[in-house]
Amino acid sequence: MELSRRFRALKLWLSLQYHGRRAFRAAIRRDLDHAVALALAVDVHPDLELLAPVTLSAVCFRHRAKDNAAILKRMAARGRVYLSNATIGGQFALRACFVNHRTADDDVEAIVPEVIAAAEDLNV
Repeated sequence: MELSRRFRALKLWLSLQYHGRRAFRAAIRRDLDHAVALALAVDVHPDLELLAPVTLSAVCFRHRAKDNAAILKRMAARGRVYLSNATIGGQFALRACFVNHRTADDDVEAIVPEVIAAAEDLNV
């Protein structure tokens, strides 16, 4: 009979020991910067609407005129950008959450054009 618990904090502890707090702070800062960059890109696009303030690394937004669930499905089929979804104020939202240390500025910059391209694909 197993009487002990897994030491789930070990991975975090080892990473902190190896990389240090400064590296963790920098990674979190990059994620937050990516979220702000996407929010700004969404905010200036006339077809998109930000649905919630961006306070952490998640950005929830929608296409104003299209079926956002269909856009999300089309984006998955296109395979260039992966977003998830959320419900904000009863509305289906496209949701980007930045938590991967390998995410680059180019990845963030690709999101809005991919959302628009997927929306345009729905008209074909």
